[in-house]
Amino acid sequence: YGSGLGDGSTHQYNDLPIIVAGGGKRTQKGQHVHMREGTPLANLWLTQAQMMGVPIQSFADSNGVIPHITKSS
Repeated sequence: YGSGLGDGSTHQYNDLPIIVAGGGKRTQKGQHVHMREGTPLANLWLTQAQMMGVPIQSFADSNGVIPHITKSS
């Protein structure tokens, strides 16, 4: 679940509240991750795509994956 606005009254699109649920045994659970300012939301989409086995190295304006949400094998 996510929102396209961090603050609806000012229409700002950073500091977005995002909930990541599911992922079976491939995700780290029970944590709050605060990403560095300027981290593209596409990094989350890239991370999730790779977790599902999609063989891509980039997505939209991504500049990396988010290792905090994945479990190491």
